[in-house]
Amino acid sequence: MNRRRVIIPLTIIVNACLWGFAMIMSSYALRGTGAYEEIQNILAGCTIASIIVVGGGVSAVGRGGR
Repeated sequence: MNRRRVIIPLTIIVNACLWGFAMIMSSYALRGTGAYEEIQNILAGCTIASIIVVGGGVSAVGRGGR
C-alpha cells in the first residue's frame, strides 16, 4: 500500500479532530463567562499541536512516506 495515500488523509483528519476539540473546549470554557483568558491556552495548545501534526505529515510525505 502506498503510504502517501494513508499519511495525507490521516494528517488532515487528525488536524480536523484537534481543531474540533479546540472549538468544543472553547465553548465549554466560555459558557457564561465571555473571558478570552479562559480559552487562550486551549487555542494556543491546539495551534501548536496542529503545526506539529501537519508539519510531521508533510515531512513524512516529503521523505517518501517512510
